[in-house]
Amino acid sequence: MQTTGNRLERKIGLAGAVFLLVGNIVGASIFILPGQLAGIAGPAVFIAYLIASIPAIVNCLIAAQVGSILPVSAADYVFTSVVLHPFLGFLKVWAGMIGMLVGVPILAFGFADYMAFFLPNVERLTIAVSMLLGLLLINLAGLKTSVRTQIVMVCVFISSLLIFGVGGLFYADWSLLTPMVPNGWDSVMSAAVPAFYSYSGFLTIVVMGEEIKNPARNIPLTLAITFGVVAIIYTLITLVLPALIPWQQLGTIVAPMGKASQTFLPDWFAALITVSALLAAATSVNVAILTASRSFFALARNKIYPEILARISTRSREPGVAIALAVLFALAGVAVQGDIIQYASVTVIGAMLYGIIWSIALIRLPRALPEHYAKAKFQLKIRSIWIIATIKISISLAFLYVGIRNNLGPAMIYFGLLGLGAVYYVMRKKYLDSRGVSLQDLLRREANQVLSG
Repeated sequence: MQTTGNRLERKIGLAGAVFLLVGNIVGASIFILPGQLAGIAGPAVFIAYLIASIPAIVNCLIAAQVGSILPVSAADYVFTSVVLHPFLGFLKVWAGMIGMLVGVPILAFGFADYMAFFLPNVERLTIAVSMLLGLLLINLAGLKTSVRTQIVMVCVFISSLLIFGVGGLFYADWSLLTPMVPNGWDSVMSAAVPAFYSYSGFLTIVVMGEEIKNPARNIPLTLAITFGVVAIIYTLITLVLPALIPWQQLGTIVAPMGKASQTFLPDWFAALITVSALLAAATSVNVAILTASRSFFALARNKIYPEILARISTRSREPGVAIALAVLFALAGVAVQGDIIQYASVTVIGAMLYGIIWSIALIRLPRALPEHYAKAKFQLKIRSIWIIATIKISISLAFLYVGIRNNLGPAMIYFGLLGLGAVYYVMRKKYLDSRGVSLQDLLRREANQVLSG
């Protein structure tokens, strides 16, 4: 059975939140992208990842502020809508929906490419679809089942990444890193854009804010712990990889980490790397389904999407219809079967676009939500807000330029899909107005419930 209009329960503690976020960010892309990006930037691929970490730090600070003052489902939507305008809040979620179309296929096909190690005769499309359907069943079983599954998978793949990264330091041929920037600094910046895809999941924590225990404390802590873990792993991997295999070869290898591990680790570890890549892909897709379904649920609760998406199962207490729709979008994206670097770049274009919108909203936060800001346990000072927003906007504009320049066709398709979202919003808004429903009032009530609760 389903019920409508309920709020989601707070079931996720600090440890569960960390494992969800680490699993979301460290996806299959780290097992695939560094090799392909090394073919672009050369040994300086680790510098590309360091550049990509800068906007990630800014994202963590913004997410910590928003998550601590608005711990509700799809807080990204509520925050942008209340502080700026409901249309911009809607576009933020719509962009996330497009992310399901273009972001999840990277992970699903990464899963399929590594599964070929065990199932060489099965088509990658079949494997990708099977993985998505399996995660659908896990999510429908309930959040606790999903989190427990996530913890096990994250422990396995993080352990193997650390063994590879730390062990590789002792067997690396550092002469392979010379010259460091063989293709010029423009190539490093070009690589940094898709590299940011590997860092692009930090903001998802605010989407699940309604289900996190003691969110004012745990959301900032989750972000700090997760960023430390992710930054260490990414730096190790991208530094060691071109020091084990010449960068000219890395760009042509489908599973570069598996190949590189064979240079200094036993053969069975290559199988473990394969399993780890499978689990990393699965954990990221798992969180993508969680966050997309919560966004659908929240917008349906606020009348933007059909109310059927706000229904909660009386058995699992999960938004089952919204979960099913999130997986449906992911399956549609998988069916396109695009190029991984194009997928990553287009995803980053969307992230940078709404990163600019979020930065403007952050500047307006103290005046638009003064009571929320004053009571926040994690509080960025006014000067810090301006510095963070300026950095975020500057970096986003630079990444947007490079991403659109290098992927003009896919970028135009992306903006066309945003246009469709705008048309949907205008039509839905007219329908709600005719029924006497005010989106501003609904959203303001949503925000004020945090203070009263």
